[in-house]
Amino acid sequence: MPQAPRTVSIKTATPIWLLLVELRTPLVVLILVYAISVLGLVLIPGMDDQGQVWHVSFLHAFYIVSYTGSTIGFGEIPYPFTDAQRLWMLFVLYASVIAWLYALGSVLSVLSDPAFKQLQHHRRFVRRIQSLKVPFWIVCGYGGAGAELVRFLAEHGIRCVVIDGDQSRVDAARLSELPYEIDVAHGDAGQPQVLVDAGVTHPLCRGVLAMTDHDQINLTIATNTRILASRVPVYSRSEKDSTTRNLLSFDVEVVIDPYRIMAREMVQMITKPTAYALYQQLVDPTICEVPMPPKVPAGHWIVCSSGRCAETLVDAFRRAEIPFRLISPDPLRTGGVAGMVRGLGTEATTLREAAISEAAGVIAATPDDGDNLSIVLTAQAENPALFLVARRNRPTSEPVFAAGPFDLVLRMGRILAQEMYARIRSPLLHQFLVQLESMPEPLVQGLIHRLQGKRVNPEAQITHFSITLSANAAPGAFDWMAEQPLTLGQLLIDPDGSTLPALCLLVVRLTGDLVPFPGDGFVLATGDQCLIWGESTVESRLDWMLGRRDLLAEAQHRRAASA
Repeated sequence: MPQAPRTVSIKTATPIWLLLVELRTPLVVLILVYAISVLGLVLIPGMDDQGQVWHVSFLHAFYIVSYTGSTIGFGEIPYPFTDAQRLWMLFVLYASVIAWLYALGSVLSVLSDPAFKQLQHHRRFVRRIQSLKVPFWIVCGYGGAGAELVRFLAEHGIRCVVIDGDQSRVDAARLSELPYEIDVAHGDAGQPQVLVDAGVTHPLCRGVLAMTDHDQINLTIATNTRILASRVPVYSRSEKDSTTRNLLSFDVEVVIDPYRIMAREMVQMITKPTAYALYQQLVDPTICEVPMPPKVPAGHWIVCSSGRCAETLVDAFRRAEIPFRLISPDPLRTGGVAGMVRGLGTEATTLREAAISEAAGVIAATPDDGDNLSIVLTAQAENPALFLVARRNRPTSEPVFAAGPFDLVLRMGRILAQEMYARIRSPLLHQFLVQLESMPEPLVQGLIHRLQGKRVNPEAQITHFSITLSANAAPGAFDWMAEQPLTLGQLLIDPDGSTLPALCLLVVRLTGDLVPFPGDGFVLATGDQCLIWGESTVESRLDWMLGRRDLLAEAQHRRAASA
């Protein structure tokens, strides 16, 4: 059976091999100069101290040519040269110096070649990945979302390996201020070899995050990962329904559409501001307290957008029965919108056609940051009481949006990074957030008040984490439950017997049943997964007690004694 021809690429070559290939001609020139010089010096007769004819040996000739070519100049040894030898040595001197200058110049040219430097970086990158001793995630794409996600993960001790084809982004990743030196590969993440070099087949690879701006590349990354390392989970970004369906068809673990996330957040902010505030605290690792719910006025909304962003917002507003007027330059593919105004929204006339004076707020969500800023400023001039929402597309526009008169900025990269981070950090969180969408506002307000009432240190940060009541993850609790029932109230106590400043948001049973907001009397079972929400010190204290049955028993005894 004929074999496929073998090809060598810059990614599979070694720096020494590439250096030798580029130095073939200089090396041939240098070897020829030395060979001719040595041969000539051997053939030309000399004279010894007795006046007899004497020929230099090949060893002595090579020695003399070597120190002459390097301009060290040990002199005429072992005997003074004849005029013929001196004439030949003049040729040797100039020829060898010129050959060395040519060779050294070629070496410097190769060493300064960007391709050679890239190869060196790549080889060092591959060696570092192969030697990694800690778990890591592969992040494909270091744009706005990828950079935010890497920062979120790094701050919580989760290591990342980055792939990006843009050299400026690669340089930004290398210069980023992270707790560790990030490993970055410059290449196309859609190429299988790049994924292999980044460690997709490494036993410590925990997953691949397809975060590029192109759906087709994300799809290619997911399919390549499925074939190269089927055990590795894939979390993918998708901005088209067709891509989402394709990804789900071969069981990609997580598919996130940033436009749908944005639309869901907008509906939640308008209809359930307390749930929106809780959502933000749970998904954003930089928010350590539950923020104040936004005060959203009543009335219709003006949506200035186009393309799929407009379609997603319109569909979400229709489902939630939120009154709105759409300003868009193009008709929607999903059907007409009653009262739609053609335009961008940057002109006051289009905003007036949408009844800006009676509106509750305006959402400037075009793909152009300049247009979004113009829309907001024009709308504010027409109606100063508006609730102003602006979409920020490029991270470089952040200084303007951070200083602008906005009630809310939709940072698309951050929205995607938050959702990805929540799925990685605590897989149970997504299931709870689905439940949160249907929870009434009084229930959410009561949940927040319950946690505030349990808090011991008002300055402590609020966070969330998951625990599993299994023999490996919680041997102390597992042994307890083998002998007697364990309630949630018995679980959430400190080793000194006091109640931990935390709540259980959700319990997922082995059967797949979900129990949101279980009370203190809820009886836990082996294999239960619990989503815990509370002060940041709770995780380590609870983990300590779950591992030891004697501590759990002592805590129950102290609690009973203090009751």
